[in-house]
Amino acid sequence: MLAAMASRSPGRAPDVFETFGHRVEDHPARARTRADRARDAGTVARSAGVTIGLMVLTALGFVAGAWVAARAVPEVGWVNPLWEGLAFLVWCGVWGVLGAALVLAGGVLAVGVPWVRRQRGARPTSTSTP
Repeated sequence: MLAAMASRSPGRAPDVFETFGHRVEDHPARARTRADRARDAGTVARSAGVTIGLMVLTALGFVAGAWVAARAVPEVGWVNPLWEGLAFLVWCGVWGVLGAALVLAGGVLAVGVPWVRRQRGARPTSTSTP
């Protein structure tokens, strides 16, 4: 099985800066202007805002799910109040996690679908249909 694997060529291994020179900031083809840096900073700020927004929506979804679960607790007769309290916390926690997952999925779709459409419109690929 190992004999079928391709061996390395005996030549010199390429330098990382030669291979990925277009990605190095000091490379002449990658001369960055002040506008490029400002655009990058704006992208980072926008991404941070979206991330914080999704975090807040997820927290609100958790609270809403736990609140709904607390309003609809199944009637179970427990002998020990400790077990009843633990069951109540688990019940609310599970519904809180479900609510948070639902809200997070909706938020990611609301942000991700337009982003993918913009990316596809910005640069057509060989597999995209006109």
